[in-house]
Amino acid sequence: MKKSIKSDRTLLLTSILLFFMLAAGILSGVLGFISGHEALKGVTQPDIRPNNNKGGNKQNINTKGLELLQEQELIANVKKQMGIEEPKKDAQQAKDAKQKASAFEKAVKNDPKTGLPIAKLPIVREDQGISMTVKSIESKGNNVRIEVAVANYGSQPINFGQGISVINDRSQSVSANTSGLPSSLAASGKEVKVMLTIPKNALDKVKSVSLQLTDIDKKLQLEASGVPVGK
Repeated sequence: MKKSIKSDRTLLLTSILLFFMLAAGILSGVLGFISGHEALKGVTQPDIRPNNNKGGNKQNINTKGLELLQEQELIANVKKQMGIEEPKKDAQQAKDAKQKASAFEKAVKNDPKTGLPIAKLPIVREDQGISMTVKSIESKGNNVRIEVAVANYGSQPINFGQGISVINDRSQSVSANTSGLPSSLAASGKEVKVMLTIPKNALDKVKSVSLQLTDIDKKLQLEASGVPVGK
């Protein structure tokens, strides 16, 4: 008899426990559903169905596709934010080059004897006490000869590198022979004569050149630009 009562109590307690667990599960599910429903209020799934204008209900739905941003526009906006200036447009660069060429043609005249433009000589450039002077331009045989004088008015001797570089008006290096330029120029203030000899075939369709002179350490920057050598 006692065992039967004890078994009934155990069964009752187990049933009550299962009931409470089931009720708690149901309550938890209901609360989760309500919370999710409240959180998703106002959120709707986009209608991706094609428009169907058949039948009595015709609706004009204005759909807009995905907009792709242009790469150039993105780059321009980034450069603008970073404060990077855009380079000049090709048309503007061509215009500037044309204006420079026109100004050059007005500034010089051709020598009737040599056929070379008459330059406004001397052309003098100075840097760190070193001077480079373009004194004369002469056509001789198959070559064009440019006489240059260099002088050191500083307090220290200057050691030159590979001589005087010649660059044409298309920013191309021109082959030239340099004679008379010493490897080291004393600080005496005395002018040293240097002769540049350029083959005429290296100056085809070239109107002017730039003469560039630097030292071994490339701290010296001397450049005489606009030296006329072509018709």
